[in-house]
Amino acid sequence: MKRECLFIPLEVNLKNQNRISLMGFMITLILSLILCSNAFAQDADNKLEKIKTQIHILNLLNGLELNNQQMQLILGAAKEAQEIRLKAKEAISQKEEITQAYQDVLRVAKSGSLVIPQDIAFRVHKVNQEMDKIKKVEHEKLAALTLKIKNNLKPHQIYVLDDYKPCIIPPVKKGKIGQIGDASSFVRVLEHIHAMPKEQYHLRRDRIAQEAIDKVKTKVPPGYILEEEKLKSQLLKAMDDVRGMSDMDFTIKKEKIAEDIKTQLLPKKTLVNIGVKIERFLLQPEIIPLLEERIKSG
Repeated sequence: MKRECLFIPLEVNLKNQNRISLMGFMITLILSLILCSNAFAQDADNKLEKIKTQIHILNLLNGLELNNQQMQLILGAAKEAQEIRLKAKEAISQKEEITQAYQDVLRVAKSGSLVIPQDIAFRVHKVNQEMDKIKKVEHEKLAALTLKIKNNLKPHQIYVLDDYKPCIIPPVKKGKIGQIGDASSFVRVLEHIHAMPKEQYHLRRDRIAQEAIDKVKTKVPPGYILEEEKLKSQLLKAMDDVRGMSDMDFTIKKEKIAEDIKTQLLPKKTLVNIGVKIERFLLQPEIIPLLEERIKSG
């Protein structure tokens, strides 16, 4: 009986240990699955964001229609920008006092205190100034690259860049993405004016000019002040000049005149965010393989 009494608890104990081991294994397995699932979801999110960024850049590149020389220049600038950002990060990471200062603030915050000791606050202020210096140098170098790219873009490409809004499916527009429409509609109006009988022209002259101005009003951005009288006077003069041209002279010059009229009537785009957009899209690491592939494929 004693042996049985000794044996039974031992058997029960072994069973309990097996149960505990099995439970431990199951908990470990569940935690591993959760961690793997989270890691997989995060990896999927990162891949999706990378694809989105590539689509945004490609949509812009398709609208810009860069030539080989421009692509080479932007590729070199993007690689240089990548190196500039990397050096700035390395410069910050090598300063141990920066990490230490923020860890001290974290320690105080974890204690529940809202008051940061003066010595810690002073060190944080000091390291922030050091980081600002590093970032200022980074910003100045990137700004020089954006200016270099901007100076090598044509006017219509600047317009495309300024007008571009990141999208997955580009809106269907006549002409290039975000690019102002061509002057073909102005050419047609000029052809009609040139061919119009003299009496009819004099009767409709003022109305034609006013209708053109009214149409422009629908295209200008909110708050834009349109100098109607000045524009109308310029338009009437251009119309009169067209009327006085010979058929051959008009045929040769009509497209140039239409372009000039379009430039006078439609407001110029503001270029406030050009530098920001160049840095955001044309100086990102993701553009490097895309440009390399395009240059390679010719």
